[in-house]
Order: sequence, then structure tokens, then C-alpha cells
Amino acid sequence: MDQFMNEMAIWNGMNTAFISNAIFFAACSFLIWVGFRFTSRIYYDGDVNLLGKIFTTLFCLSIAVFTLVTMAQGQNIAFGYANAFSALSEVQDISSNAENFVAMADGKLGIVQWVFLGSIVVMQMTQIWVKKS
Repeated sequence: MDQFMNEMAIWNGMNTAFISNAIFFAACSFLIWVGFRFTSRIYYDGDVNLLGKIFTTLFCLSIAVFTLVTMAQGQNIAFGYANAFSALSEVQDISSNAENFVAMADGKLGIVQWVFLGSIVVMQMTQIWVKKS
């Protein structure tokens, strides 16, 4: 039973870490939406001064960086707990789910995450800096 609880403790710790990461991502998603509200206002009004465009650009880019860091933290959480499973496997048998988790966790962002963030930045910068025709 102690061996089972050791693996369960790792799973529970990882789930707790992912809950806080999900809250950060929800906050980033809200701020991305706020950025789109700012940029759509600039795009449709068209008479916003340069200072407003610069500050909106800085806001949108900073939110993109916050989101990138949050996504990277999620990958690092997975990688760290995969290392914990790997260390545990040296002293006891681990489940096939834990073995699969160790095999797939590499700590790197996937292409979908990069495309997601890149498309947000391109859409926001386009609305700020390209005039409506």
C-alpha cells in the first residue's frame, strides 16, 4: 500500500500544480480578450494617437509573454513530475500510466501552443497598426 500511495502522492501533487497553472491561464485568456477589445476599438475608430497605439502594443505583447510563460510553466510542471515518476521507478514499480507520462513529457511547448500565441499576436498587431480600408 505504501508503494501505491507514493505514486498517488506524485499524481496528486501534479494535479494540484496544474490547478494553479489553469488559473493563471484563465487570467491570461481574460487579458487576451481585454487586449482584443482594445485593439478592435483602435481598428474601428481609426483616430487613436500614436501613444495609445504604443501602449496597447506593449499591453498586448506583455500579455503574450505572460501566456507563454504560463504555458512553459505547465510544461515544466509535467516535466518535473515525470522526473519524479522516473526516480520512483528506480525503487519500485510504477503504473503504465506513469510510464507513459514519463515517455511523453519533454518540457517543450508544442507547435499548437506556438501557433495559438503567434496568431493572437498577429491579429492584435494587425488591428493596431494596419488601417481599415
